[in-house]
Amino acid sequence: MRTSTSFLTVILAALGMIPFVFATYLSWSNQVFFEKSGLHLFITYSAIILSFMGGTLWGQFIHKDIDSLSRYVLITSNFLAIGAWFSLLIDVPVLSIGLLFLGFISTFWVEARSLKHNESANARYLNMRFIVTIVVCVLHLLIVYPYK
Repeated sequence: MRTSTSFLTVILAALGMIPFVFATYLSWSNQVFFEKSGLHLFITYSAIILSFMGGTLWGQFIHKDIDSLSRYVLITSNFLAIGAWFSLLIDVPVLSIGLLFLGFISTFWVEARSLKHNESANARYLNMRFIVTIVVCVLHLLIVYPYK
């Protein structure tokens, strides 16, 4: 059962990266999708996924006894969601991308720290999350590159 969950997690993570890659391609090739630029699609999808990742942090701790780490993770998850929402309000795409970039790095750091602190760290899961975070962050840098 654990293997199928791990496999499902990897598949879902890989599928979740497709819109990032697609939006980056659209941006670099100056194409649109449903009359939206690749940059717009990238920023909105990134904000949604960052909010989702903040929600996963919330879900990991909401039913546990509140200690200092749990409180930290719960507060951080709210800041991530607010930061993702704020990135949609900023009218400067490079700043939006930068804020989202920092949000993804922060999410991984908080999740890795909390899992290791609770001695429930699944090395395979953290490795997968690290790889996904690196790919997503590189795509954030690539989408900004033409707009320097």
